[in-house]
Amino acid sequence: MRAQIEALKAAIGRLPKGLADHVERVATEADWLAGGLGEPTRERVELAAWGHDIARALSSQELLDRAREFGLEVSPIEEEAPILLHGPVGAEILRRDYGIDDPEVLAAARFHSTGRAGMSLLEKVVFVADKIEPSKVEAKPGLSRMRDLADRDLDAAILEYLDQMLTVAREEGWPLHPQAVAARKELLLRRRA
Repeated sequence: MRAQIEALKAAIGRLPKGLADHVERVATEADWLAGGLGEPTRERVELAAWGHDIARALSSQELLDRAREFGLEVSPIEEEAPILLHGPVGAEILRRDYGIDDPEVLAAARFHSTGRAGMSLLEKVVFVADKIEPSKVEAKPGLSRMRDLADRDLDAAILEYLDQMLTVAREEGWPLHPQAVAARKELLLRRRA
């Protein structure tokens, strides 16, 4: 696994500087969030964090082309906003090009933008770390509430983010990805139980 992490670090280093810096900050945040987990899990979190944005620099057309090449289903929302495909396409790149076969690591990359119902702890750590890294909180101060919740309750932090996303989607007239809707619904139901 260490060799895969090092290969990903090298690949990330070849991405545009701003994106590479973001990935490094996400890896730092993920390590902080995973602090209480055992070493094998922390290493898997590190692998997922370094790989989560491997396809983020691809253009919209490249994302659509790669998704089709990989046989991924492209929803109407993803067709309209191909950037949402960078997680699923990235997960396939991690599997095909880096030999990563850990289902949770691949799911963490696949769903780090939208979330999904049934996220594992590893997926939650990467999802939250991606949203609370310092430059994102600085650009969107509303994320500071998510950051405050993150070290106490990952589910509360995710719900906070999804609620904020829902508000923006309503204001801007954007559709929400069905996976984000499902994740939010699951978290709300769990809170009421």
